[in-house]
Amino acid sequence: MLYYKLAFAVLFLPAVMILYQIIPKKYRWSALLLGSMAFYSTFGVKIFIYPATAAVVTYLIGIWLEKLDKNRSEALKAVAAENEDGSPKSKDEIKKEKAGIKTLYTRRSRAALGLGVAALLLVLLYLKYSNFFIENINHILEASGSEKQFSLKDIILPLGISFYTMQAIGYMADVYWKKVKAERNPLKMLLFLSFFPTIVEGPIASYTDTHESLFSGEPLDPDNVIQGFIRLGWGVMKKLVIADRLYPAVNTLFDMSRDPHGAEIAAAAILFTVMEYMDFSGCMDMVVGCGRIFGVKLPENFKQPFFARNASEFWRRWHISLGVWFKTYIFYPVSMSGLAKKWGKFSKDRVGKHTSKMVASAMALLPVWLCNGLWHGPKWTYIFYGVFYFVIIMIELIFEPLGDKLLERMKLTRENKAVDIIRILRTWIVIFAGELFFRAETLTDGFKMFGRMFSGFRLSILWNGTALGWGLDKADWIVILFSLLIVIVVNVMREKGTDVAAGLLQKPLVLRWALAFGLIFIVLIFGLYGPGYQEVDLIYAGF
Repeated sequence: MLYYKLAFAVLFLPAVMILYQIIPKKYRWSALLLGSMAFYSTFGVKIFIYPATAAVVTYLIGIWLEKLDKNRSEALKAVAAENEDGSPKSKDEIKKEKAGIKTLYTRRSRAALGLGVAALLLVLLYLKYSNFFIENINHILEASGSEKQFSLKDIILPLGISFYTMQAIGYMADVYWKKVKAERNPLKMLLFLSFFPTIVEGPIASYTDTHESLFSGEPLDPDNVIQGFIRLGWGVMKKLVIADRLYPAVNTLFDMSRDPHGAEIAAAAILFTVMEYMDFSGCMDMVVGCGRIFGVKLPENFKQPFFARNASEFWRRWHISLGVWFKTYIFYPVSMSGLAKKWGKFSKDRVGKHTSKMVASAMALLPVWLCNGLWHGPKWTYIFYGVFYFVIIMIELIFEPLGDKLLERMKLTRENKAVDIIRILRTWIVIFAGELFFRAETLTDGFKMFGRMFSGFRLSILWNGTALGWGLDKADWIVILFSLLIVIVVNVMREKGTDVAAGLLQKPLVLRWALAFGLIFIVLIFGLYGPGYQEVDLIYAGF
């Protein structure tokens, strides 16, 4: 059962809402937990053991870290009290003793955090990447002439493992950094990690993002309910009317047996990017809408990404929660690591300020983008995708001063409308190129398609009927283009600062319900479902 299924909207969600509302406020969070367990169990009862185990590990590590911090404070207070009682120790001895206590408990806390992170990552690596490692080892053995081959493992990947693992690691790190207090109820920890709207595709919420609204038990608010259902319907429209309708064309265009060239490959990259955006952002609309119904404000995962002026800005607008997680738990720690500090001292008087900054940036960005690629899945195309953005962002950083000087000589600024449009279009090229490799079946196919894009480029495919051979008829293209126009208008409004959700609240109740039912009718009339329809899985549910 997924968010765009009829059973979810008319049976599951109303049932959870009723249960939530009739339970006393103090225990309403338990209704969300029961709903989450029921939702997850529709994909397999047995696999729920994985998020449950992750919750137990996360809960215990959090309690352990807080206990170690308490013991550290008590030990330091004991030394201070001993000094006040007239201890014969000198000030230097007392200072040294305090430093020793801090060092001891810092090591113990790091060990506890490391144990928790390692436990979760080992499970993730085994379930998600073991066959990838085995396949590559077999390729190496075959290339070396060995007949030895390892058998692939029959593994069922638990739903949402990448998402709840990152949330769990973030929570433990936040407790270690004393950003949050350890959760004392293991069942509430389970709810935080497995909340049914976020378990499939995220967003990757931090504990500070959701814990208050998840556990507060505030009653259902009519405004939240109507806004939540409108947002849910908006996401379903993007998924069933646009993304799923593009699926046959994308599959056809990425079929290398057709020997695609030029404009067809460019179309493949563009259409897949549109499909992926509508699929993923549509799911996020459904997720945020479901959370809103229960008064849970989940972090937004998209902010008009196609208005980005460079690759860095694109990733601040696309899959925002993933970028924030990498920045918080990888980029900043690496930036503040001993290696980074050593480089800062070494480069201070040896290289230029710009070069020093670029090397430091590369040191912190490389692990971020390698992890970004690996996070998406066990494929070399995903790893290349991460490295691709690392290279592009480094190029942008290196040549940024040169670009500013060029604009200055031309008496232009970045805010100039023409410059702005050129920067956006340039970023589109980067986005489409990256998505071409992301979607390619193999890295070899990706390079072949990229090379062929520059041969036989005929724009006539747009009007000579070629596009009708991609599995879509004229009616399909009309529905896609019209629906895309609606999405573009809404995104332009948001980019200009119009709060569409707040605007809805100002409209009469009748108009709000009319909009909700209008979205329902659009989905019913133009959505793809029912007999003969090939169901298209949510793209990011596989990550």
